[in-house]
Amino acid sequence: MKGRYLIKAHILDAWSECIATDYAMQRINSERTLQASMWAKLNDRLGKNRRLFIEPSLKVREGGKLKVVFPDIVVCNSRQVISVIELKYLPRVKANYKKDINTLNLIASNRAGVSIANERFRGPQTDSRKYSLSKSIIFVWAGVHATVTDDEGYLFSEGHENLRGCYMQLHASTHKNRGPDVYYYE
Repeated sequence: MKGRYLIKAHILDAWSECIATDYAMQRINSERTLQASMWAKLNDRLGKNRRLFIEPSLKVREGGKLKVVFPDIVVCNSRQVISVIELKYLPRVKANYKKDINTLNLIASNRAGVSIANERFRGPQTDSRKYSLSKSIIFVWAGVHATVTDDEGYLFSEGHENLRGCYMQLHASTHKNRGPDVYYYE
């Protein structure tokens, strides 16, 4: 994966801390609380010139039709979107990733036509910019799921050319009587 070493490191560290602290202390019990924990851990690591969006609406074209998608977390630097993160929380079953990977691939395939802005804010404007997608963006799938051996080493993005070289997946693979294994692939 080219570039974006710092944001990649922040995402990996935030994920590891999220699982080691909040998940281990049973504070995560749904995808929403996983999202909140991941947002908080990322927000603690990022400087004030970074912007985090939770479930922003992104309009993308698919087969001539306009489709709206809502990725879980979008990270921006002062000018562009530098990461799009999809989260999944299924600690008792095998990872379910196809819908999320299709969403990431759809966004990646429409990079030039996708942007986000802080349009829902009401009050004195401090950030009215539109953020386009960076050419060196990182797309991330991160999931808490039961341990299964048939997915080990497998990139869920396989076959999605738009994600080649700009994708990583983070895992917290759960077990019945011990803490999860935390690992990643890119």
